[in-house]
This record gives sequence, structure tokens and C-alpha cells, in this order.
Amino acid sequence: MKTRAIEHKTLDWIRRQGLIEDGDTVLAALSGGADSVCLVRVLMALRAQLDIRIVAAHYNHRLRGEASERDAGFVRQFCEKFDIPLVVGSGDVAEAARTSERGIEETAREMRYAFLEDAARESGASKIATGHHADDNAETVLLHLIRGAGLRGLAGIPPCRGRIIRPILALERREIEDYLAALGQDFVEDATNRDTALRRNAMRHQVMPILREMNPGLAGTVLRQSGVLRQDGRCLDAVAKEVFAKIGQRDVEDAATYSIDITELGALDPSIASRVVVLAVQAAGGEADAVHVRQVLEIAGGCAPSAETAVRGGVMVRRVYDKLVFGARARETVSFQAAVLPENGTILIPEAGLRITVGAENLRTLATISDFCFKSIAICGRITARLRRTGDELRLAGRSGTKTVKKLMIEAKVPAEERGGRLIFADEAGVIAVSGIGIAERVAPQAGDETVTIVVEELI
Repeated sequence: MKTRAIEHKTLDWIRRQGLIEDGDTVLAALSGGADSVCLVRVLMALRAQLDIRIVAAHYNHRLRGEASERDAGFVRQFCEKFDIPLVVGSGDVAEAARTSERGIEETAREMRYAFLEDAARESGASKIATGHHADDNAETVLLHLIRGAGLRGLAGIPPCRGRIIRPILALERREIEDYLAALGQDFVEDATNRDTALRRNAMRHQVMPILREMNPGLAGTVLRQSGVLRQDGRCLDAVAKEVFAKIGQRDVEDAATYSIDITELGALDPSIASRVVVLAVQAAGGEADAVHVRQVLEIAGGCAPSAETAVRGGVMVRRVYDKLVFGARARETVSFQAAVLPENGTILIPEAGLRITVGAENLRTLATISDFCFKSIAICGRITARLRRTGDELRLAGRSGTKTVKKLMIEAKVPAEERGGRLIFADEAGVIAVSGIGIAERVAPQAGDETVTIVVEELI
């Protein structure tokens, strides 16, 4: 009767969560431990009711020497006994962790899930089942709480993520052990699971027993609470997606770059604003955790007009005055030597990808990025094309007062990373024009003046 109660509880969970559909091939991650063995045995018992095909997958992390080989041997014998197809893989997790300079646990998880995805494709599985249970969920929630987490972290282990499902998440560890004992089913023990130097093991063996004294049904209580928080989180996520669709602006020239108006972001409830930031980072191809989100919101609420922070995935979040820009790291400014322009003709600046043509008869606007027209008699000597220099000044046509080129760029809200690359034209008396800013008062032509025209084009 005990086994039937466990199977009925699991079947009810699977159906309420919509984890499995009729005809699914389910790839079960089988380490040989109690949790994964229980997973497979329960799925076997429910196979006819669920109308599923079961395939097992075992990954050898090569971390425990002979013990790892023992586990692999147990899994092979188990699958042979019950006539379950088995996919086996292995990887040198320790070496991969050293190479990538990441932790063993994180590396093992990534390599294991990558193997499971490959195994699912190889076996034609539509679902990948893991043996996470209610105690795992409670431990995860408490560890997130200790470290500091938002709603998503406190929602614990989701019943499903893509095609990864957790059919026995509603079972407690004691139920799993009772189920296997009732079946007379053995399993393998991982000695490292008792090493309380590891944080999760300390939680499992030292903290959880104390909490169970206060609430014997702790794991079930936390699982139900996780479900409530997950439901709330889905509602907030849906609102955030609608908001991001309205205020997130995709760059017309770079589809992987998005911007958000800081005022619009600041007007949002913090719970929605943080989710909008996550969505913007994801849209740009990156990933943001709670620390990244906090940094981005601090930039948005700060005073620095050019602050920036990096997030995972090679994405930079930059403040450009009244906007947050989410995209790849800004390209370094192209440098080139100052070039003296011909009095009439064309010169190429390959380093900058530019063609500059001088002469009134060449004035045209098609495919140009800048056109300039100067009063010929006001030009002092030859004109030079160059980049900005410290101390450059300019009195713009139609404006009062002389300002530094840097100040003019700031007033025009030119992003900091673009200022050093703006094209400058100067004669022997000083700056006469700045690309995207304007020309000097002293060379501005009036009706009837003889003029010299400069057309700047991008090289194709």
C-alpha cells in the first residue's frame, strides 16, 4: 500500500503540473543514488497510465575514481535488469573547471545538463526528468535566503524548465527511502554527500533536522510556498514583458542593442523595473543576476551621465545621458593621422573608413554622413581633417560665446565613447567644424559668398 500511495501522489503531481503528455519519451537522469533510482522506478510503475517510453542517461563526472566507476556499473546492471535503454557519457569535470577557472559544482552541472540535452536528441526524448524532490527544494530556498535572493530565488526549484521536468518534486526524502525499501530496491551512496564542509550538505544534515523539529512537514510547506511565489512571479513577469515591449527601443542599426529611457524606468514599481532590466539584458544577448540588476538601477538613479557596468554574456549596460543602452562593449575609437585636404579633389582615410571630397561642384547629400560648406575667403591656409585634441575650441555659427569642443559635445549629448572619434576640420587659425555639431561662426557663408564644400562619405 505504501508504494501505491507514493505512486498515486507522483501521478497527481505530474498531472496537476502538466509535466508529461501521452506518448512522450522521457529521458531519466540516473546517477544510481536513491533519488534517481526512485524516479525511474516510479516512472516504470506509472508507464502504462502515462503512456510513456522510458530511457535512462548516466553521466560520469570522473571526480571520485573507483566510486564513479562503481556507480556506472550499478546503473548498467539496473537498466539491463529492467530492460531500460541507457545512454552513457562522461567528462573530465575537474580539468574543465581548471581551464575555465570556475567552480567544480557549477562546471559539473553545466556539463551534465549539456550531456542530457545531447542524450535526449540522440534517443528522441521529448522530456528530460531529474530526481529533485521536496527536500532539495527546501534546501535550495533556504540557501538562497541565506545568500540573499529575490522572488525568483525564493520560488525554489521549478517543476519544469523547458523540457526538463521534476516528476518526484512533491516527494520528501523519507518517502523516497520508504518507497525503495518497500520495493527491496538497492541504490548507491555518494560518500561526498555526507561532507558537511559543503554548504548544501551542512544545510541537509545540520540545519534541516532542527527545522523539522519545529515543523515535521517542512519540505511540503516550503514546496507549497514556492508554488505561491512562483505564481506571483509569473504575474509580475507578464507585466514586465508588456512594459518592456513599450519602453524598450531596439537600435535601428544594431538589432542586438536596446535602450530604455531612464525617466520611464524610474517611474516603474521597483519589482517591475528590475524585471525590465533583466529582459533588456536578455534581449541584448546577456544574463543578469540580482547583483547586476542592482548595479544597473544604481546607474539609472545616479548622476554620472556615462557610467557603465558589465553583465554576463559580453553585454555592457551604459548610461548615455537620459538613456540606458544595453549592448556589446563599445568599439574602440579608430585613430588616424591628421590629413591635409586638397584644395580641390578627394582624399581617403582608410583607417577611419572615410572618403573626403573638397570642391563646390561636388556638393551632394546622397549616402553622406556629413556635408560642410565654408566661406572661402575666411579659411586661413589649408584645411586639415583630424580627431579632437585637448583644448580645441569653437564658436558655433549662430551662437554666442566660444566653448571647448568637449563641452559642445557634452551639450549635444554625444556619448563619451564617441567623442574621441568625431571628425574635426581645422584650418591654421583653429577648429572650423565638428562632425555632428556644426561649423564655426567665422567661416559661415552668407548669400553670394564664394564657398568651399567638403563632403564626407563612408567607404563601402
